[in-house]
Amino acid sequence: MLLPIVFIFLSTAAIPSSAHPAGASVDLLDKRTLGTVGRNVNLFQNVTQVCGTRGPSDELRQAHADFLEQSRHGNQERQASSPIVVQTYIHFVSTIDQMDHYPPSVRTAMVSSQVSILTSLYRPAGIAFKLISTTWTVNDAWATDASSTPMKRSLRRGSYEALNLYFQTNLSAAPYAYTAASTLLGYCTLPTTITYPGPAGLALEYPTLDYATDGCNVLAGSMPKAPVPAFGYNLGKTAVHEVGHWFGLLHTFQDNTCATGDPGDYCDDTPQESQSTTGCPTGKDSCPGSPGLDPVSNYMDYSTDACYSRFSPDQLARMKNMFGLFRLGF
Repeated sequence: MLLPIVFIFLSTAAIPSSAHPAGASVDLLDKRTLGTVGRNVNLFQNVTQVCGTRGPSDELRQAHADFLEQSRHGNQERQASSPIVVQTYIHFVSTIDQMDHYPPSVRTAMVSSQVSILTSLYRPAGIAFKLISTTWTVNDAWATDASSTPMKRSLRRGSYEALNLYFQTNLSAAPYAYTAASTLLGYCTLPTTITYPGPAGLALEYPTLDYATDGCNVLAGSMPKAPVPAFGYNLGKTAVHEVGHWFGLLHTFQDNTCATGDPGDYCDDTPQESQSTTGCPTGKDSCPGSPGLDPVSNYMDYSTDACYSRFSPDQLARMKNMFGLFRLGF
């Protein structure tokens, strides 16, 4: 069955914008401007920033702490029923100078391979991804992420339990100039509560606009079969990492410390790690006073794609916990 594909060609003029954290007032948003769009496709070889996901909120930390405590005492944890089938919407966004690299046949192959990889690597958690539709947009401001919020308000589909993936050809960090110093592999929103207590104790849902930016932004060059690949990061596992954040997982090096008592990523079976991993080193041990070597093969570290191979059992359970708590039914 052919999936619906929407083609959108928009003005490439600069559009002031900002990331819109869930629940934040639009009036408080900072403004972004569009920088010069790089034309050297070799910039894909020089990824200097791996993940731009923000740190966890106090609410999310508390949820992790509660689930961790429950698991240690053998209490029943709240989980989504298995298997989880995530309604998935993929948005392909290109600059004008990159669009010729991505004809329909290439995009179709990339999307198909990416969804297959997500489904394969999340299968141990009982999670599958059902692709509902894809869109194709040419817009310089959106493809560089200079105008992320308008892009997502226009393209996002589905409810809060639906995953929206934005694959951008020139994804970059501020000042969004897409230079070798600012090329970004991806970032994603962490889950949050989208309801508030109403009259008679009823739980009311915030307007959709409040979570319009929910989803994951990923460099298109990180996808499998990308014609302009992010070398070392082109096996589709950047999306695996970022979707882990969407399910609530934290980096394995969370808090960047070896301090005794620091919860790190709140998973007992991921060794304490104080420094993110570059490449795929052997014997890396950033916390020699703690048991185990650094989890360089874990999808939530910063290793290269060829190095990635696993989620831990605690992470597999935690994703279902978080989905059941924050996203299921919304």
